[in-house]
Amino acid sequence: MSEENNCTKPGQFGWNELDTPNVAAAKKFYAGMLGWKTQPFGKGMDYALFKKGKDTVGGLMKCPKPGMPAQWVPYVVVDDVDATAKKATKLKAKIMMPLFDVPGVGRIAVLLDPQGAVIGIFKPRQGQ
Repeated sequence: MSEENNCTKPGQFGWNELDTPNVAAAKKFYAGMLGWKTQPFGKGMDYALFKKGKDTVGGLMKCPKPGMPAQWVPYVVVDDVDATAKKATKLKAKIMMPLFDVPGVGRIAVLLDPQGAVIGIFKPRQGQ
Protein backbone atom coordinates (compact mmCIF):
# COMPACT_ATOMS: atom_id res chain seq x y z
CA MET A 1 0.00 0.00 0.00
CA SER A 2 2.85 2.31 -0.72
CA GLU A 3 3.01 5.01 -3.32
CA GLU A 4 4.71 2.52 -5.69
CA ASN A 5 1.65 0.27 -5.58
CA ASN A 6 -0.98 1.29 -8.08
CA CYS A 7 -4.20 0.56 -6.25
CA THR A 8 -7.07 -0.19 -8.54
CA LYS A 9 -10.55 1.23 -8.79
CA PRO A 10 -13.31 0.47 -6.25
CA GLY A 11 -14.54 -3.09 -6.65
CA GLN A 12 -11.16 -4.41 -7.78
CA PHE A 13 -8.42 -6.14 -5.83
CA GLY A 14 -5.79 -3.61 -4.85
CA TRP A 15 -3.53 -5.24 -2.24
CA ASN A 16 -2.37 -8.61 -0.96
CA GLU A 17 -1.04 -9.23 2.51
CA LEU A 18 0.53 -12.27 4.13
CA ASP A 19 -0.19 -12.79 7.83
CA THR A 20 2.18 -15.39 9.22
CA PRO A 21 3.31 -16.71 12.60
CA ASN A 22 6.91 -16.92 11.29
CA VAL A 23 7.92 -13.75 9.45
CA ALA A 24 11.57 -14.79 8.98
CA ALA A 25 10.58 -18.12 7.39
CA ALA A 26 8.08 -16.39 5.08
CA LYS A 27 10.70 -13.86 3.95
CA LYS A 28 13.14 -16.69 3.18
CA PHE A 29 10.52 -18.74 1.30
CA TYR A 30 9.25 -15.94 -0.94
CA ALA A 31 12.77 -14.65 -1.60
CA GLY A 32 13.81 -18.13 -2.70
CA MET A 33 10.69 -18.90 -4.74
CA LEU A 34 9.92 -15.53 -6.34
CA GLY A 35 12.97 -13.38 -5.74
CA TRP A 36 10.99 -11.00 -3.53
CA LYS A 37 12.90 -8.82 -1.10
CA THR A 38 11.39 -7.09 1.91
CA GLN A 39 11.49 -3.49 3.00
CA PRO A 40 10.30 -2.21 6.39
CA PHE A 41 7.20 -0.04 6.25
CA GLY A 42 6.21 2.74 8.61
CA LYS A 43 7.66 3.87 11.89
CA GLY A 44 6.78 1.83 14.95
CA MET A 45 5.03 -0.80 12.82
CA ASP A 46 6.08 -4.41 12.50
CA TYR A 47 5.15 -4.51 8.81
CA ALA A 48 7.20 -5.14 5.69
CA LEU A 49 6.58 -4.67 2.00
CA PHE A 50 7.33 -7.42 -0.49
CA LYS A 51 9.32 -5.92 -3.38
CA LYS A 52 10.13 -7.28 -6.83
CA GLY A 53 12.73 -4.85 -8.10
CA LYS A 54 11.23 -1.39 -7.58
CA ASP A 55 7.64 -2.70 -7.59
CA THR A 56 5.73 -3.27 -4.37
CA VAL A 57 3.85 -6.55 -4.73
CA GLY A 58 2.33 -7.04 -1.28
CA GLY A 59 2.74 -6.81 2.45
CA LEU A 60 3.88 -9.07 5.27
CA MET A 61 3.17 -9.06 8.99
CA LYS A 62 3.07 -11.34 12.00
CA CYS A 63 -0.38 -12.84 12.59
CA PRO A 64 -2.32 -10.39 14.75
CA LYS A 65 -3.77 -13.17 16.96
CA PRO A 66 -1.81 -16.02 18.60
CA GLY A 67 -2.57 -19.43 17.11
CA MET A 68 -3.81 -17.96 13.84
CA PRO A 69 -2.58 -19.87 10.79
CA ALA A 70 -0.59 -18.24 8.01
CA GLN A 71 -2.85 -16.84 5.31
CA TRP A 72 -2.92 -14.45 2.41
CA VAL A 73 -5.53 -11.69 2.75
CA PRO A 74 -6.64 -10.04 -0.50
CA TYR A 75 -7.96 -6.48 -0.19
CA VAL A 76 -10.65 -5.01 -2.43
CA VAL A 77 -10.69 -1.24 -2.91
CA VAL A 78 -13.96 0.39 -1.79
CA ASP A 79 -15.32 3.93 -1.72
CA ASP A 80 -16.23 3.78 1.98
CA VAL A 81 -14.86 1.15 4.38
CA ASP A 82 -17.41 1.89 7.11
CA ALA A 83 -20.43 1.67 4.80
CA THR A 84 -19.10 -1.45 3.08
CA ALA A 85 -18.41 -3.18 6.42
CA LYS A 86 -21.92 -2.30 7.61
CA LYS A 87 -23.41 -3.68 4.40
CA ALA A 88 -21.29 -6.85 4.73
CA THR A 89 -22.48 -7.49 8.30
CA LYS A 90 -26.10 -7.17 7.14
CA LEU A 91 -25.23 -9.86 4.59
CA LYS A 92 -23.97 -12.10 7.45
CA ALA A 93 -20.24 -11.36 7.25
CA LYS A 94 -18.22 -11.07 10.46
CA ILE A 95 -15.73 -8.31 11.13
CA MET A 96 -12.46 -10.08 11.97
CA MET A 97 -10.36 -6.97 12.46
CA PRO A 98 -12.03 -3.73 13.53
CA LEU A 99 -11.99 -0.88 11.07
CA PHE A 100 -8.86 1.21 11.45
CA ASP A 101 -6.77 3.85 9.74
CA VAL A 102 -3.18 3.21 8.69
CA PRO A 103 -1.37 6.57 8.75
CA GLY A 104 -0.35 7.62 5.26
CA VAL A 105 -2.11 4.63 3.68
CA GLY A 106 -5.87 4.58 4.19
CA ARG A 107 -8.72 2.87 6.03
CA ILE A 108 -8.95 -0.92 6.33
CA ALA A 109 -11.15 -3.72 7.68
CA VAL A 110 -10.86 -7.51 7.48
CA LEU A 111 -14.03 -9.56 7.10
CA LEU A 112 -15.05 -13.21 7.11
CA ASP A 113 -17.70 -13.85 4.49
CA PRO A 114 -20.71 -16.13 5.25
CA GLN A 115 -18.88 -19.11 3.71
CA GLY A 116 -15.76 -18.58 5.86
CA ALA A 117 -13.45 -16.85 3.36
CA VAL A 118 -11.31 -13.93 4.55
CA ILE A 119 -11.35 -10.70 2.58
CA GLY A 120 -10.06 -7.25 3.35
CA ILE A 121 -11.58 -3.96 2.28
CA PHE A 122 -9.47 -0.87 1.75
CA LYS A 123 -9.99 2.82 0.99
CA PRO A 124 -6.70 4.49 0.02
CA ARG A 125 -6.11 7.89 1.55
CA GLN A 126 -6.61 10.86 -0.78
CA GLY A 127 -3.89 11.12 -3.39
CA GLN A 128 -2.84 7.50 -2.99
